[in-house]
Amino acid sequence: MCDICHRNPCLPRCPNADPPVEIGECANCNEYLLEGDAYYEDYAGNLFCSEECALTYYQIKEKRGGILH
Repeated sequence: MCDICHRNPCLPRCPNADPPVEIGECANCNEYLLEGDAYYEDYAGNLFCSEECALTYYQIKEKRGGILH
């Protein structure tokens, strides 16, 4: 049992806690993704920290439908 947080394993904020495990980095913004984080993955295995980064990476922009003339 930890003498600071009194837990086993330590709470994440405890100075005695193990450092978080990195699982990769966002292919768009290079932010590190840690074990337990929510992330997106494409069919090529690229990881993204958010839907916005995935859409930016593939240069996908929202289009609004309208009347065609």
